[in-house]
Amino acid sequence: MNFAANIKTLKLHYAEHGLADSFESDARYLETAFHEINTIWFRNLEQIRKVNYLMLAEAPLWGECKKYIYNPETNHSQFFYRSDLEDVLNEPIPDKRAFINACNEIGLLVMDISPFALNAKNTRINYRRSENGSKKLTKKQYKNLVSATIPTFFQEKIGAIQTKKAMDVKVFFRYARVKDTFGDLLSQVLIDNDFIATRHQIGDISRPGGGIDKTKLKQLIKIV
Repeated sequence: MNFAANIKTLKLHYAEHGLADSFESDARYLETAFHEINTIWFRNLEQIRKVNYLMLAEAPLWGECKKYIYNPETNHSQFFYRSDLEDVLNEPIPDKRAFINACNEIGLLVMDISPFALNAKNTRINYRRSENGSKKLTKKQYKNLVSATIPTFFQEKIGAIQTKKAMDVKVFFRYARVKDTFGDLLSQVLIDNDFIATRHQIGDISRPGGGIDKTKLKQLIKIV
C-alpha cells in the first residue's frame, strides 16, 4: 500500500493545529507503522480461508510496543479480550497467538478505517484526547481524514478481501460512536462491493462504559 498517497490530508491537519514543525518527525513514525501494520494485516488475511465476519475498527495505537490486535507479542486490551471470544466459542483460548488463530478459523477479520497509528505519546495529533502535548482531531477533521483516504486505504483493503468474503458476510463496527460518525461514508463502499445491501445492516458490538457487548457478539457469530 502507498503511504504517500494517504499522508497528504493529515499534513493539512497538522498545519491547522499549528503543528507543521512536528509533521516530518511524526510522519517518519507513521510511515514505519503504516508499512509494518499492513504487512502483518495482509499476512494474516492469507491465513483466513473465508471472511465470514468483518469488524470495522479505527486504527492501532501501535507506538514503541507495536500494540495491535494481530501482533501476538502484545497484550490484549479492552478493544477485544480473549474472554470475549472464549464466551462465543465456549472453549479456552490460552494466549494471544491462539486468539488470532481462533479468529482466523471462524473467519473473523478486523479492519481499520484509518491508515494512521496516531496516539498521544508518539504523534502531536491523535484520535482520542488532547494530552501530553498531543491534540485531538475534531470530529469534523477526523471525518475529513477518513473520507480523503477511502480510495487509497479503505477501498484497497475491501478490494483485497473481495475474493475471500462469504456470500452472507456480516459487517459490524467495534464502536457505536465510530458507526455513528463514519457509517454514512463507509457504507457506500461496502454496498458497491456487495458486502451489504443497505447501511442499516451494519451494527456494532460496543457496550456502555467500554468493552464488548457479548450478547451482541454472540448474536452475530453463530458457531455450529
